[in-house]
Amino acid sequence: MDIATIASSVVSSASARLVFHPIDTLRTIKQTTGGSYRMPIHRYWSGLFPAIGLSVPGFTAYLVAYRQSKAQLSPYLGPTSLANYIVSGSVAEIASSCVWTPTEVLKGRMQIASESQTSWQLVRSIYKLEGIRGFFHGYFLGLIVFLPHSVLWWVTYERIRQYICQGDFNKLQPQHHAVSAALATANAVVWTNFLDVVKTRQQLAHSPEVAKLRPSDTQGARVIALNLIKERGLLRALTIGMGMRMLSTVPSSALAMAIMETLHPDPTVAIVQED
Repeated sequence: MDIATIASSVVSSASARLVFHPIDTLRTIKQTTGGSYRMPIHRYWSGLFPAIGLSVPGFTAYLVAYRQSKAQLSPYLGPTSLANYIVSGSVAEIASSCVWTPTEVLKGRMQIASESQTSWQLVRSIYKLEGIRGFFHGYFLGLIVFLPHSVLWWVTYERIRQYICQGDFNKLQPQHHAVSAALATANAVVWTNFLDVVKTRQQLAHSPEVAKLRPSDTQGARVIALNLIKERGLLRALTIGMGMRMLSTVPSSALAMAIMETLHPDPTVAIVQED
């Protein structure tokens, strides 16, 4: 187990979540209930504790799986090959998805809740009414969304870094990692936004706030997608919440990767430099 990767990913993930969580709250509201952004200040931080408590291990599992897969595949596919990025990105997403889904369910429900409740109260309520399955709404759709998202992200991130350093990874500075992560995130967001909205609505379909607005959303992803297109029109459905999603994920990703790569650079870079 790569202890250095684990430690640096914990620090980077927690830092990014603390700074950008209020914007993520606005994104969730925009994509699901369309409610007002004017709230008591503490409401912008709703869902912070489950987000940190679960997203930190999720992000850690994601990065450790990516780096370990990339290192193991390097002798066969090469450390900077497109095939390695695609396979390693897929492995990372599959390895961490069982943590991401409960995180997003709990965080999202707290963000849109009309009444304040603690994380533990929400966990008990979901388990009582929906069982274990309640924490995994949107799991398979999440895989469909984030497998291509992850592949797009890593391919873009790695290619931009290569372009910046022109093969000499020792030249890379924190700002280079930040720019690469920001552009990679923006690219992935554009291509996966519609599916991300459908996934978010499926995860929150059983919450009281969404159930009142669209009770048929509980019937599955196909119905949610049709409801979304009917409600917004095709073009707006494809872009709903994209701006807010960009605001929440682009700077967050840039900060997280700048911290991550500074604290513990990618070990496969050494393989490239030796070659």
